[in-house]
Amino acid sequence: MNTEIIPEVNRWNQEFWDSLGEIWGVYPTKPVYMIITKDNFGPEMGFTSPYSNYFEVMVNLRYPLSETRGIIAHELMHVFQFSWMEKYGRTMPLWIMEGLATWYGGKMGYYPSSLGYNPFLFQSVDPLKYENYPNSDLKLEEYYAEVYALFTSIDKKVNLQSALPGILQNVKNGQTWEEAFSKVLGENFDMFYSNWRKEIFIYTLLGLIGIWGIWISLPAFLISVFLVNFLRSPRAEVDNIDENEIEKLEKLYGKEYWKDGDKDIDEKDHSDGRTE
Repeated sequence: MNTEIIPEVNRWNQEFWDSLGEIWGVYPTKPVYMIITKDNFGPEMGFTSPYSNYFEVMVNLRYPLSETRGIIAHELMHVFQFSWMEKYGRTMPLWIMEGLATWYGGKMGYYPSSLGYNPFLFQSVDPLKYENYPNSDLKLEEYYAEVYALFTSIDKKVNLQSALPGILQNVKNGQTWEEAFSKVLGENFDMFYSNWRKEIFIYTLLGLIGIWGIWISLPAFLISVFLVNFLRSPRAEVDNIDENEIEKLEKLYGKEYWKDGDKDIDEKDHSDGRTE
């Protein structure tokens, strides 16, 4: 790692430590060892491993540094999630673990995630149905993109940073995660999630149709322009010519020429230069 960014990384860590402590109401009681490396981890971009006596955090060094900052925020969110679960004896579904981490990473830095334009892949990857990570890089990347988009949508509606302490308190009091999110959303979470998936599916489908529509309509437009010009009547080519010019042309080619637009001029009997 470039040693010049170490002071900056330390400032980031302190900033996230304070912010996450306020959100979760707990702090890790075990040391946190962070390794920032140029190794590429694929769609994950980093790892957090909770061992019995310490946490190990692996971060992929990426540029611009705002992307590295987002990954660090993401992984420290996991550290606090594990610490909260250990303290209160609660479990957390995978979609909430990664949804909160991707949201926080995007909030505190730059998180390179997009749903893209593949509605069929979106339809096949439903984050709430996964207990473990998808087993292919393509589906894993889609999984991260979806939970990031989902929690970004929740954040726009309720301001997650201020709502999360209340959600955590309700879960500690015995509510399910879905019930706790329903309370802050002001509507049934399953209904919110279902409507959200329908809206995103339509959005991605329209995006796909738009892209293919451009590729299909452009050749069709060019072909139509060619045909219009190729089949256009010779009379149409002189619509804007004044009457004197038209009289001259009719004297040269004959008045019947305009009624037979497909007849070649060379077939006219004017080879000797005489007019009819």
